[in-house]
Amino acid sequence: MSIDISDISLANDLVFGEVMRQPENVKPLLEAVLEKEIAEIVFIEKQQDIKDGLYLHGIRLDISLADAEGTQYCVEMQVGRAYDLEKRIRFYQSSIDRRTLEAAETYRKLHESYVIFICTDDYYKRGLALYKRRSIIEGAEDLLYEDGSHAYILNANFKIPNMSGPALDFLRYIHARHRKLSMDISDSDYLTKIDQAVEDIKSDKGRVERLMTLAAKLQDERWIGRQEGLEEGIEKGIEKGIEKGIEKGTYDTKVTTVKRLLARKMSLEDIADISGLSIAEVKKLAEDK
Repeated sequence: MSIDISDISLANDLVFGEVMRQPENVKPLLEAVLEKEIAEIVFIEKQQDIKDGLYLHGIRLDISLADAEGTQYCVEMQVGRAYDLEKRIRFYQSSIDRRTLEAAETYRKLHESYVIFICTDDYYKRGLALYKRRSIIEGAEDLLYEDGSHAYILNANFKIPNMSGPALDFLRYIHARHRKLSMDISDSDYLTKIDQAVEDIKSDKGRVERLMTLAAKLQDERWIGRQEGLEEGIEKGIEKGIEKGIEKGTYDTKVTTVKRLLARKMSLEDIADISGLSIAEVKKLAEDK
């Protein structure tokens, strides 16, 4: 399975990580989204794995960074339909907090944190460009529940422009490049710079091959697992009946996919989500392996 080079845009999470790992690229975006100046970026990582243990759920962050004031930022690119963003954001923020708070430090030392999802599709189907979480106390709605954590879900396919002009232009750019639509960005130095960075990646054969390999690997694993499972199920179906064979083939497909993803060291919960098996079944297969 391969990926066409025309599909490579900033909406690709791997390309997004490559481009936005540069402070001069990500800082203007954060300031446009948050509508305020932020301190100098002092730490930045791309495609970083955070996991507390072998059998605990881990996360892979597209972009993880901190500024000179210690504020933590996680910026994620979400292509296509998203699931459980609220719980993903909760888990991401708790993972970031555990990583940044030292053992002897008090909770007062926790810095502000922002988890920002940039979505190509409208997660809530309300047309807003920005869905921003606001926590309040029930029964006393004038009181804000301020724990220093912030969640922003951006919608590149927006109808209601409730963000700053630069942030909206960025979303329009994501939408246009993802959908392969024309968009004049000549009047934006920032978008021109971002677009050139993407083109630089596309013109570098080595980087393109590496990105395509990483992006296609999971698709290949799922496709191969499906084929092998179905073939095995069909063979058994000849002996036990087509209907049972198809059922067995479907299960074997899932098992084969699980085994391949286990070999790739993916988290058990992610494997369960991808394969359709329960977390208990995935754990048993991991133990048997």
